[in-house]
Amino acid sequence: MAVRDIFKISRKTFLNPSGWLDLNGLIEQNKTIWSVLKNLFTKVEPTRQETFEQAMVRQGLAEADIPRLMSRFALYVWLFLGCGLAAFAYAFYLLFAHHLFLGWLLSMSVSAFFATQAFRYDFWGLQLRRRTLGLSFADWKKSRLGE
Repeated sequence: MAVRDIFKISRKTFLNPSGWLDLNGLIEQNKTIWSVLKNLFTKVEPTRQETFEQAMVRQGLAEADIPRLMSRFALYVWLFLGCGLAAFAYAFYLLFAHHLFLGWLLSMSVSAFFATQAFRYDFWGLQLRRRTLGLSFADWKKSRLGE
């Protein structure tokens, strides 16, 4: 048996930049990030086309349930807006009183999450008020800010 077969010394023993960087793993991570970003900006096609009345039947809702749902959604909107404003104020408290930038960043993220939840329930309430499905952000903006 030859000595070179025992030790397996090659160029990669001493110089292997792609191995040091884990080039294959880096390529896979970038592919994953790209697919996530691509999915964020592509419009999702609805799986079914139905009217508001068909959706009410599918969900098992009666006409008497609609005002109750609208008031519950309005309560959720105010609850999430209140929590979001509290998190927003706390973010600046952390930034100015304790000089915690990461705490500020985390609190701003929580505040943004509460704002998105408030928007979601307000949008659902708008669909219930208009008794239509498939409204857009522009429709919601027109209902809140006017023409």
